[in-house]
Amino acid sequence: MQSTDFDNELTFHTHQQKGTEAKFHGAYEDAVESVKGELGSYHPLKIDGQDVETNGRFAVESPGDVDLTIGEFAAGGAPEVDDAVDAAKNALPAWEGRDPSSRGEIFTTAADLLRERKYEFAATLSLENGKNRTEAMADVDEAIDFLEFYSGEFTRSNGYQFDTGEPTPGQHTTNVLRPYGVFGVIAPFNFPIAITIGMSSAAMITGNTVVLKPASTTPLVAHKYVNLLEEAGLPDGVINIVTGGGRSVGNPLTEHEDVAGVAFTGSREVGLHIQETFSELGKRGPVIAELGGKNPVIVSDTADIDDAVEGVMKGAFSFSGQKCSATSRVYVDDDVLDEFTDKLVAETEQLTVGQPTDRDSFLSPLIDESALEHYLEISERARADGNVLTGGAEVTDPDLPDGRYVEPTVVTDIPHEHELAREEHFVPFLTVHPISDLDEGIKKSNDSEYGLCAGLFSTDDEEIDRWFDEIESGMCYANRSQSATTGALVQAQPFGGWKFSGTTGKFAGGYWYLQQFMREQSRTRVE
Repeated sequence: MQSTDFDNELTFHTHQQKGTEAKFHGAYEDAVESVKGELGSYHPLKIDGQDVETNGRFAVESPGDVDLTIGEFAAGGAPEVDDAVDAAKNALPAWEGRDPSSRGEIFTTAADLLRERKYEFAATLSLENGKNRTEAMADVDEAIDFLEFYSGEFTRSNGYQFDTGEPTPGQHTTNVLRPYGVFGVIAPFNFPIAITIGMSSAAMITGNTVVLKPASTTPLVAHKYVNLLEEAGLPDGVINIVTGGGRSVGNPLTEHEDVAGVAFTGSREVGLHIQETFSELGKRGPVIAELGGKNPVIVSDTADIDDAVEGVMKGAFSFSGQKCSATSRVYVDDDVLDEFTDKLVAETEQLTVGQPTDRDSFLSPLIDESALEHYLEISERARADGNVLTGGAEVTDPDLPDGRYVEPTVVTDIPHEHELAREEHFVPFLTVHPISDLDEGIKKSNDSEYGLCAGLFSTDDEEIDRWFDEIESGMCYANRSQSATTGALVQAQPFGGWKFSGTTGKFAGGYWYLQQFMREQSRTRVE
């Protein structure tokens, strides 16, 4: 049995429990003003601890206010990837040679530093990727949890080194897990603190070195993270950051002969391409990837309808659906379909679309123009092939700055087999489908190439037990009104998926995640 003595970093929840929300809001708002004063700077690459200039650069704008420039960033390419991989390769022997507790201590220190600067990081995130203040802080909290949990587990296990005794006279045996080498870490825009830190810290704690490629829309928080690791005492070359596009940086990184493994979170298409690349090049290291979801929720005829409405609404529309865990299709028993749908539409229409830094904002702006175009395209398709009950358009509010704001969208009369009900969209778009019973709900929920998250609302214990046993999903939530499918916590709710939602079956924030970054070696010494 594994230890469960782990406390999650729950900043806003803790303030709510203490009745000190005003303190939270004040600290966040002060941080927003401070961070705004730092925006617009140029950020070079960081390779082997040194700033590296390139011939090209790209600008990043805030999705909530496209006139606000987050900064300018060096545009890397294959030569810079080569240099970064070389630096990581050269740093590897000394880094692997450190005592496990010594490595873990650096990341525990990083967690302490991030805890001290959590409001700065949350404010930066709101401005850079558009998360509202509570979700931005939850992103930072999760990153702290990853640092604490992974360093604690690695140290507790003594770096996965085991003395296996003397099986025969004169032979002494040990069993160890050792790092693969240089890892490419390719991070997404939607959790650019938590997922970036989770993947890269797991690689480094286990003795690998890293070349980090953050999403092109969210490089600033990645730079702040690398600077924080330097402050925590991480040696030069253990992590190197190369910003730029997928073709110019991502492809040469995954194809590099000295890159032993890749940790990736993003689209199924890109993740499978990385796997194919490794296979074609004869690489034997791991591709540890999380590849999205099409997450179903079943609402039984025994459900508490108010809880179901709240859970589905928050699961579908928090961060405007830009989560691989977002609720995207709901199967509702015929007997409660009208009540559920009417209440869902009414509650959805009360949600506030606003600037990410505003206290009352719930829905976030979409990250870029391609996301906005996709939202408008599928909304038009929904009007043609189904019934849009609410949403489906850009928000036109003269009080909002020029940003990518859209309405949360609820759609009915879309067949289960329709591509709108089967493809991941990554926008605030939800389809509602009638079912006759739990059997049909489970069958249709499982009828997907994805298996990331799933939810159920039912007050029947037998239904709940059966659903847990039969649902084909990595993360399963019953009667979770705070969110039907999103908001997993490190250690308590490890994050990962089945089928095409993941490549390994071992989940981030869980007890079996770190070992994926290592390979086993049996050692026998004859004395």
